[in-house]
Amino acid sequence: MGRKAFSIDTKKGIILLRDTCMSQHEISRKLNVSHHCARQTIRKFNKLHTRSTKLGAGRRSKVTRRQKRVIKLQQLRDDTLSLNDLVRYAQTSLNLNISRQTVSRILHEFGLFSNVAPRKPQITH
Repeated sequence: MGRKAFSIDTKKGIILLRDTCMSQHEISRKLNVSHHCARQTIRKFNKLHTRSTKLGAGRRSKVTRRQKRVIKLQQLRDDTLSLNDLVRYAQTSLNLNISRQTVSRILHEFGLFSNVAPRKPQITH
């Protein structure tokens, strides 16, 4: 299960309630957040004196900006390429092991869309 960043307003509420000498358990109940969230927010505020999320938090991208541009240029050169063709191109030419979803996301960043091959009609008996 992934973690979800809480809003700044929620973090402000945690700090304000802590300043009124409310316990972490009471804060978590009142704001409907986990006890761990309240504890971590208070600990971080005491250490860094900020409620904001640290810049650069999160996983690094598997694909560099240059590789994204190469994928974009390949799509612009031949707009009949499907996502599977672009994935194969990235695997062979760029030595990247990425999914169709990643290629689709890269194209969407540049405002491009790949042609999806039409599905063959299902024959029902």
